[in-house]
Amino acid sequence: MERLGSKELRAGIVAAYNNLENNKELVNSLNVFPVPDGDTGTNMSLTMKSVYNKLQSSDDDMRSVAKALGTGSLMGARGNSGVILSQLCRGVTTVLEQNDTIGVKELAEALDKARETAYKAVLKPTEGTVLTVSRMMAAFAMEKYSSYTDCIEFLEDVIDEGNEALRRTPEQLPVLKQAGVVDAGGKGLMVLLEGFLSSLTGKIIIEEPVKKLDEKFADFDDIHDHDINPEDIKFGYCTEFMINHDGSYNYEDWREVVSEYGDSLVVVGADDLIKTHIHTNNPGAVLELALQRGFLSDIKIDNMRIQNKAVNEAKHAKKQAAKTKYGFVSISIGKGFDQVFKDLGVNELISGGQTMNPSTEDIVEAVEKVNSDTVFVFPNNKNIILAAKQAVELVDKELIVVETRSIPEAFTALINFDEEEDAATNLEVMTSALSEVKTLQLTYAVRDTKVGDIDIHEGDIIGINKKDIVTNGKDVNLTMLDLLDKSIDDMTGLVTVYYGEDVSKEQAEDMLEMASKKYPDIDIEIVDGGQPLYYYIASIE
Repeated sequence: MERLGSKELRAGIVAAYNNLENNKELVNSLNVFPVPDGDTGTNMSLTMKSVYNKLQSSDDDMRSVAKALGTGSLMGARGNSGVILSQLCRGVTTVLEQNDTIGVKELAEALDKARETAYKAVLKPTEGTVLTVSRMMAAFAMEKYSSYTDCIEFLEDVIDEGNEALRRTPEQLPVLKQAGVVDAGGKGLMVLLEGFLSSLTGKIIIEEPVKKLDEKFADFDDIHDHDINPEDIKFGYCTEFMINHDGSYNYEDWREVVSEYGDSLVVVGADDLIKTHIHTNNPGAVLELALQRGFLSDIKIDNMRIQNKAVNEAKHAKKQAAKTKYGFVSISIGKGFDQVFKDLGVNELISGGQTMNPSTEDIVEAVEKVNSDTVFVFPNNKNIILAAKQAVELVDKELIVVETRSIPEAFTALINFDEEEDAATNLEVMTSALSEVKTLQLTYAVRDTKVGDIDIHEGDIIGINKKDIVTNGKDVNLTMLDLLDKSIDDMTGLVTVYYGEDVSKEQAEDMLEMASKKYPDIDIEIVDGGQPLYYYIASIE
């Protein structure tokens, strides 16, 4: 195959996304830290899912496919790995949009442009990562492309070079060698390229049918229009469910049968499943009818008249909000943390963090909701900072990213904010205040590993000071006390411990009692954070 057209590119991108979606847990398992937030594969897959969605509504010419790749990855980028992937895609796009078809020369140029764009996006590039893998493939491609005429043979050898570079990442990054893994982002990139190549060789990769079904109907909540008078709604109940049948029933026949019961009907089928969305005045009759075809699951019924009334009231209230000089957007996770942010004056909260990094688009949407001239964004996770910075270029108002790496850091920054000062002064003061707080985290190990002198086994409770694992144990409270002991120093005056959803109030109070006895001269308090995965998150000031 000497030239690739838009048809081959489109099919290849879809196959690349499907291959990564099917293998994202493999990529997640390669994260160095043995904590339950290994999300590199998930973030990269969600980034490519945005590309996939853009492709579904794009034209078939090369420039349209290129635009879907560039815009989709940019708006869907999640976490550091997703942002870097979006920049790789952006580099490829600059070559694709200039050609109607591409051969080995253009493929080499695309790989090189991807490398260049990704390296420019990272302030301090680290070797032994996805950047290195992309660089080695680009170098091979630019040096060798003149020896090839066939795109498939060329890509096979480029991928071999990339996999060899991936195998060498532990030699370049000691933390990978100690953990006994290759770079997760690099692996994700190779999975994507292998998926792309499989499409060219005729091996089409598809998702699991159930995943495809769920994905298509992920946004059922948005199908009906909230922005109408509740009294004008003809069919009042938004009804969704899944019919699980023996595989012999045709979903098109079901669509015909159920269509007379309401409107806004959407029906899709895959193998032995039929997903249904309908607006009806008699959800009971619809469900009884569905039960004649199989057993039901994922049932969801909403009274749209009540929903619309509430949404319209909320919209009206938001429109009445006065414009302010400064506004705030923060990433948060857990009802307790949400409440603290609201008490500190944060306008918009984005749910996310360790296991679900919000996309650049999520951040842009939140910023646009804030009626302020200048908006400060608090990422509260190192994997979200790049996505937040990318949002700066996509909004019309002044957006300032305060590079917080934890929720306690955001609390400290907000407390130091002064409404009377200008934005630059506030950024300087808030950033300076971050050095005054240490963040501690207590979670559990998801696999065996060795970090420094600490042997860690799957299921161990592990204590983290900033980014270093400093202790492990079997008991939550005792390990938390040891973490405090290794983190408190002579300058410590206040410790605030936020307990998560897996810790009861009584358990947290027991820990507080033991800690207060051990450190009688330090103010120690507990707050219900409600966060998942982390038993305790603490700030030391």
